[in-house]
Amino acid sequence: MTLLVESITTWSDTDVSDVAALVRLLGHEVDDAAMRARLERLTPEAGHRTWVVRGEDGRPVAVAGAQVTWAYASDEPTAQLLLLVVDDTARRLGTGSALIGTFEAWAVEQGARRLSAVSAAATDSAHRFYQKRGYHDAGVRYTKIA
Repeated sequence: MTLLVESITTWSDTDVSDVAALVRLLGHEVDDAAMRARLERLTPEAGHRTWVVRGEDGRPVAVAGAQVTWAYASDEPTAQLLLLVVDDTARRLGTGSALIGTFEAWAVEQGARRLSAVSAAATDSAHRFYQKRGYHDAGVRYTKIA
């Protein structure tokens, strides 16, 4: 597989369906209509960027999404990697590394010096993936469903 990371802002029905399937690999429930609505909200104009890697058949086999945010404690933006998921067929081929490298280059272009990655996956392999790339635990995030 050729590892070409594509920034994507226009979504075909097939792309939406494939991204929804990738997000479901993380244990999230999402149908195609909800995924399209989310993707159409997460735009460059809103400070977000989404990238895909396509397989030999042209369909997305991996997706990453990020945003730039401003904090109270710093005058520089922070870039947050909010989503990174790679289909089993594209793992251990450098796909995740290509996506995270693209995220990091984009973050620097946005003026971010602090980069963070959200890893909701409770797996040691996901945590090792980030740690091998220089990311470290930086606190605990608490969540409450209202």
